[in-house]
Amino acid sequence: MAHFRQAFSRAGRCVATAGAMTVLIGLGGCGEQSSEKSSEGEIVLEFWTIALGDAFADYIHGMIATYEAEHPDVRIKWVDVSGAEVGEKFIAALVADDPPDVANVYDLPRFLEHGVISNMDQLVPAAEVEKRLPVFWRGVGQYQGANYVIPWYASVNMMWYNRALFRDAGLDPGRPPKTLDEMFAMGQQIRQRTGKYGVSWRLHPNLVAPPWVLLRMEGVWPLFDESRRRTTINSPKALSVFEQWVEAYRDKIVPPESLAASSRDEVNWFIEGRAAMLPFSGGWITRYFDPSFEKKAAVAPQPRGRADVVPATNQVLVVPRASSHPHEATDFALFVTNDKNQLEFCRRVSILPSTKAAAADPYFRQPPQTLADAASRASARDLPNSFVIAPPDVPGWSRLEDILHEEFAKALAGEQTSQQALQRIEDKWNYRLRFQ
Repeated sequence: MAHFRQAFSRAGRCVATAGAMTVLIGLGGCGEQSSEKSSEGEIVLEFWTIALGDAFADYIHGMIATYEAEHPDVRIKWVDVSGAEVGEKFIAALVADDPPDVANVYDLPRFLEHGVISNMDQLVPAAEVEKRLPVFWRGVGQYQGANYVIPWYASVNMMWYNRALFRDAGLDPGRPPKTLDEMFAMGQQIRQRTGKYGVSWRLHPNLVAPPWVLLRMEGVWPLFDESRRRTTINSPKALSVFEQWVEAYRDKIVPPESLAASSRDEVNWFIEGRAAMLPFSGGWITRYFDPSFEKKAAVAPQPRGRADVVPATNQVLVVPRASSHPHEATDFALFVTNDKNQLEFCRRVSILPSTKAAAADPYFRQPPQTLADAASRASARDLPNSFVIAPPDVPGWSRLEDILHEEFAKALAGEQTSQQALQRIEDKWNYRLRFQ
């Protein structure tokens, strides 16, 4: 993973590292773009989305057309980027001093801690903030007490499971697990009696549920003391969580490929019938179900840990500080994420909105018509019980998360004990927190 290292001077310069290459990124008054305008004098805003072009081009184009009709002095240039490439492309655009004006990006901590994203608490009017659900406004974009993102569409974890594999393992398909402990116990029985994996879970720090989310679901939270200069992770409760996952990995309740998995692998393992349960978010994966598999698939609430909360994810829009049009870009981002546009998007795909009015719409209380609808309704019901997968608000979190994953992975692979992993995490984290 590429990381920024920055040191601001009065000229507003910073150092960026991408792989082994060190480059300079201009910030603030250092090499700002001149305003891009069309030949007619219109302001041009470049808008990045992630993997929406294939299925939702008509929705995006319609939304853009409406905005441009209402704002004849603005033209929107839409660019759709794959999820695997968006992080590095965003870095490259920042390095080239040619960033998009509005962008949907992943892996926010490495951008937040280096000051390349605009502060939305300063740009967004209070009346607009009030329209957003607080759990998302103060979610993934929270850094050092301020919010740097505009929440877009969201999802709350639910669980898919394979009723046929439940029957083959001697389990009641009408009684899916309600807790993570039950999920592991059923997963063990499925593995022993069918040879299939019990749980399709990708143990990678990007997306799904990284190790710190596993800890939070079990009530191991916060991970730092009030000063945020020392960690509290090395505890008996954290040890119990690590040991449970190490046992599940050792006994192949989760696939051995979990550690090296890439995006959507866990979905494929489930659809291919290799794993019986898939804690996930929403119903969009039903587009990949064939008719025979759809008869086997069932929906259930997300099994709970000891904290009795459910993970939620949130796609967001950001406005780079180097944008030549931050106010116009913010206005467009608010339009994309308004009640009407979010609700229309939710009607097209099984996602949830991040605004209060859209979330309260009767649409989310209608009886499900499809399996995808059932998954969406299961997610919506747990919205009040959710927490946003937002990392701890500490400087340098990107590297701290790398350390957590590295040591957790060594424990899963049997290269060290869970206690040794926690001790190494504690020592490395405290060292970095002391000197960064």
